Amino acid sequence: MKTMLQNPALHTALILALVLALSLTLGACSAATPRTNDEKIFTLPDVEGQSVSLADFTGQKVYIKFWATWCPICLSGLAEFSALSQEAARSEDMVVLSIVSPGTSGEMDRDSFLAWYNEQGYDFPVLLDEGGVIARAYGIRGYPTSVFIDTDGAVFKTQPGHIDHEAIRTTLTSMSAQPVNSHLPANPNLQIDYAGQDLKEIYLAGGCFWGVEAYLARVPGVADASVGYANGKTKNPTYQDVVYNDTGHAETVRVLYDPERIRLADLLRAFFKIIDPLSVNQQGNDRGTQYRTGIYYLDTADLLAIETVVAEIEAQYGAKLATEVLPVDNYYPAEDYHQDYLEKNPDGYCHVDFSTLEQVPVVTVDPKLYQKPDDATLRSTLTDKQYAVTQRNDTEQAFTNDYWDLFDPGLYVDVVTGEPLFSSRDKFESGCGWPSFTQPIVPDVITYHEDTSFGMVRTEVRSRVGDSHLGHVFEDGPVDRGGLRFCINGAALRFIPLEDMEQQGYGAFVPAIRLD
Repeated sequence: MKTMLQNPALHTALILALVLALSLTLGACSAATPRTNDEKIFTLPDVEGQSVSLADFTGQKVYIKFWATWCPICLSGLAEFSALSQEAARSEDMVVLSIVSPGTSGEMDRDSFLAWYNEQGYDFPVLLDEGGVIARAYGIRGYPTSVFIDTDGAVFKTQPGHIDHEAIRTTLTSMSAQPVNSHLPANPNLQIDYAGQDLKEIYLAGGCFWGVEAYLARVPGVADASVGYANGKTKNPTYQDVVYNDTGHAETVRVLYDPERIRLADLLRAFFKIIDPLSVNQQGNDRGTQYRTGIYYLDTADLLAIETVVAEIEAQYGAKLATEVLPVDNYYPAEDYHQDYLEKNPDGYCHVDFSTLEQVPVVTVDPKLYQKPDDATLRSTLTDKQYAVTQRNDTEQAFTNDYWDLFDPGLYVDVVTGEPLFSSRDKFESGCGWPSFTQPIVPDVITYHEDTSFGMVRTEVRSRVGDSHLGHVFEDGPVDRGGLRFCINGAALRFIPLEDMEQQGYGAFVPAIRLD
């Protein structure tokens, strides 16, 4: 033990942030705790009477295990911890320590502890925090609790509960690089005025809610994201209740989104990019039922989109997901210090990979980019059938158009104006002889009108900018994809293959075409 604790090459003082640790470092996620003016030097005696200071370990990664002799979980993990300490003794950049607090929090006094420890035959570093001064400074409220200190002396992560050897090594390794949430990407939603929009809400549990909140807040079309506790069995739980009192709540993000800017299915696809949907009660290095994954819905109409995406993800993994799908229940906002945590502490560490934001479909159709030509131009540029359908509300015969049986990836635009209308991703074989889609590429490119011609009552659909007659929408589409069938005249459309979209100026819509 002495060999590991003595390092004459390291001598610069290591300062720890203590004040904020009381309220923040026991958070659900890893966090780089901001320093404060209340700084202390960490110096404690070990079981052999040697004085040990964190100043001895500047430039090294430090793992500290706070434990107690009365804690069965602590005792069951000591053999594994001893093996880890021996591994660390052979490392030049990693230090493993443990701390007990004789005379406080139910622990035996100093002499009794030393007698007990010497009888056990363990050989790992134990520092004696008599009175629990350091434990209180770190906000330790339960045993065991792990604290990770980075090479700059900042608290990298605090996590209550048992962590196995492999998870500890994984966290220590990740400390070698800059935390993935450092320098958060810009939030495009801050430039959008969502006032007056008909927003919808969904509740998503993906492990540490700090990172999930910051990620979802940056998905284009999300008006607001906030953190809380959902689907537990008690009312108004505190964070401490969720961690220690078995309330059954999951750390959850409440998401308000604009369905005209992002479809629920695409929002869920973005969510699945940042979680491991096969993991049970664990995301990243965070473990416990509060870290389970879930999709909690308020509107039963959302089940169609949810089940569709879940089926997609299960097909990708070839296995049933651990992500639960349930109505939202017993949701309560988390404490203020949890809200927007990574915005306040942008170097905080969590399991979320923000780079996947680049893969989120961002689909908006600006009507100002398209315009309808005059009638003379239309007569000279459109075929007779195209003109009759779009300008005279004609209907082509079934199975006579170019697109009824085309399922290549690409974009369908208004033949009159070029405004994007439908994605091949939403096209399906209906058997009716006309191109059929489950939905438009974004809702506002389509207008709806009552059609009473031919003694029937139908809903006509027209294009927004060109006011082109497109066809009709019916409620006999695929139930698992929303239940609608947009039955569209092929003559009203122009198809742009995926490989040509960039060249023809439609590159921004590629994310709405790809299925990956």
